[in-house]
Amino acid sequence: MSLNPELQEQLRNLIATMLRLPSAEVVDATSLAALNTSLGSAKVRLALKRLGLPLPAGLPPATFGGLVAALFGEVAPVATEKAPAVSRPSAAPTGGLAGLQVGLDVEDIRSLPVASDYWEHEFYQGSFARSEIAYAVLHVEPRTHLAGFWCAKEALRKCDPSYAEVPAQQTAVAHDANGRPYLNLETEAGTQRLPHAVSISHTTEVATAVVVLNLPAAIAPVVAAVQVAAKTEEVITPATELKKSRGLAKLFGI
Repeated sequence: MSLNPELQEQLRNLIATMLRLPSAEVVDATSLAALNTSLGSAKVRLALKRLGLPLPAGLPPATFGGLVAALFGEVAPVATEKAPAVSRPSAAPTGGLAGLQVGLDVEDIRSLPVASDYWEHEFYQGSFARSEIAYAVLHVEPRTHLAGFWCAKEALRKCDPSYAEVPAQQTAVAHDANGRPYLNLETEAGTQRLPHAVSISHTTEVATAVVVLNLPAAIAPVVAAVQVAAKTEEVITPATELKKSRGLAKLFGI
């Protein structure tokens, strides 16, 4: 596939918008380091998808010229295969907190794209469940809450690698009757509440989330796996639900 001038200009404009630069300043040597994050990578991939340009696996290349080469160069893109079933780690951490897994993520709220319609914007469609968008748009600044949800999704993946390949929009933040957040896994088979505790906070500029999973040594290793297919994801859980410690329940209000 050759890069025609019109498509190249569209690509340049997309990157310029994400980097908050004038389009004329985006040249081959322009650094894409600011997009070398999970959030930046997601924005690039979803924007390119709108242009019909799938990006090879991995984070965005280091420069704009590298991105062009990855999309249209002589080297064929790395094929994306269906992710195999990924098991939760069977070895519990050592030390006084054996069995405790923690994930933390922090994001600049301004790094989320501005949208006139969060329901139709490709980034929000591809990254959040409709229930999350519905919650966010009821607030004055939806991006503040969506940034917190994104942090929770990333913290979940850092806490529990078995969710690393699950699409972001299928791990959704929900709220109980008292407004306290918890995590769901949403698939075509239905919605399942996850045993992970989550806490979300934000200022006017930054959002953060912590996700904790307690794996008591008495029941470790946990036998669970998440299998990701093209359209349907099946979740296999233990016969008995994980028992959360009273200390964690009190700390995270679950």
